[in-house]
Amino acid sequence: MSNTYLAINGEADNWEEAITQCGEALKAAGCIGDAFTPACIKREKEFPTGLPSDVPVAIPHSKTEDIFKNAVCLLRLKKPVKFYRMDSDDEYVNTRLVMNIAINDNDNHVDFLQHLMGVVTDSEKMENCMAMPIEAIPGYLAQIIE
Repeated sequence: MSNTYLAINGEADNWEEAITQCGEALKAAGCIGDAFTPACIKREKEFPTGLPSDVPVAIPHSKTEDIFKNAVCLLRLKKPVKFYRMDSDDEYVNTRLVMNIAINDNDNHVDFLQHLMGVVTDSEKMENCMAMPIEAIPGYLAQIIE
């Protein structure tokens, strides 16, 4: 599967703003339409995606018809925001890394997410994403995810 990888720096006051920033980048790259970001926000309210790993990460996503190209947008935040944990909706993680995933291939959606979980729970890989120049991250993500 060929994916588009984006990486942006940003600031957000909350998880909704973080998801919105990812959505704006994905839309600007021609990967999604208008319905994707609201669908991610709605899904995040019902099924939180914060991972309490060594380097906390959130992986908001949604399956909608409004995905034109499979893509991952990594948002590296200046200050952490709270995302509720995927394993406990009354606990949260403070994360500076958000990976918004837009995968339109139903057959590969679950496989991709399972593979990505292995990547985002690898402390060294996520520390590299925190440390490297933002323009190097898309190529790095392509190497470690595909």
